[in-house]
Amino acid sequence: MIASTLQAPHTLAVFDRFFPSSILADHAQLRAARHLTLLATITGLCVPLLMLMYHFLGFDAAGMMVLTAGIAMMVAPFAMNAGLGLPVVREVFIGALYLLKVWMAVQLGGISAPTVPWFLLCPLVAVLVGGVRPGLVWGAVVTLTVALLFAIEHASGPFVAHPVSSPLVLQLVSHIGLFALATIIAWCFKSR
Repeated sequence: MIASTLQAPHTLAVFDRFFPSSILADHAQLRAARHLTLLATITGLCVPLLMLMYHFLGFDAAGMMVLTAGIAMMVAPFAMNAGLGLPVVREVFIGALYLLKVWMAVQLGGISAPTVPWFLLCPLVAVLVGGVRPGLVWGAVVTLTVALLFAIEHASGPFVAHPVSSPLVLQLVSHIGLFALATIIAWCFKSR
């Protein structure tokens, strides 16, 4: 049954040429690697658009941070061919996303920053690519991070948000982007 499942055409099979034979031989790892590579591909498509948006909003530093984190996230799946295991690659991908979201939260107003809901993606991606245990770990990490943002703001006053030319545009794009990506992740769970 597993062998026929691995050989059956799959929407994400286009990514299989990037994986070492050890990943291709293990159905669970193959599925996780495909999903991670899909997310890296989406990242690659979104990074230039996000950089452009932040430029037009007058916050080029955010665009550069998106580019930096995006590069780490896009390169992560290729690291499997360099000998890194899927768990390490997963943590590189999620760690880059997490650090980007921490930086964005601090720069865009702390707990009320429009990018704070994106922390949700850390445990979601961890569950999708690694299972329940990594998802719980990342869930705890982001919960503590959001609680820390709240505590810092509560103790010392609000974070000074970088002035963007249109906070409403940033809110809109942030929410639509999160909805779209959460839908794609839900599709990945369904395709398991």
